[in-house]
Amino acid sequence: MNTSTRIAIAFLALAGTAGTSAFAANGQGQRGQNMKPQMRFERADADKSGDVTFEEFAAAMNTRLLDADENTDGKITVAEVADQIQRMRAERMAERLIKRFDANGDGELTKAEIESRQKKMFALLDRNDDGKIVKDEMPVRGWHGRDGKH
Repeated sequence: MNTSTRIAIAFLALAGTAGTSAFAANGQGQRGQNMKPQMRFERADADKSGDVTFEEFAAAMNTRLLDADENTDGKITVAEVADQIQRMRAERMAERLIKRFDANGDGELTKAEIESRQKKMFALLDRNDDGKIVKDEMPVRGWHGRDGKH
């Protein structure tokens, strides 16, 4: 790996650290969603020794960064970083969706689990239990006057 690649990776690691610190300060977590700083520390402490060495720190940061280098040329382009960010976001959304609908907790959705969730949602919307949802039964997302403004 040449010097400019190492410098770029070090810079990205530093930038990632700043972002990680900002997320931790905001109480954000698992890859940004509600993860406490202690949990981040525990994930970085690979050997569970109670401290994080530079090697453990770099390994934690490099895992994400090097994953972005799709063509494995030792360089990370804006497009590769953008693709990695989109993949991570899509993965988090998919995980939340699976978690929400996965009744038996096996990490997979069956047609029955999806239908069960749909029935529950429908029942909540069908306030008069007539088996139909009319416009008046739909939740109001905010008050709008006649002209549609707040």
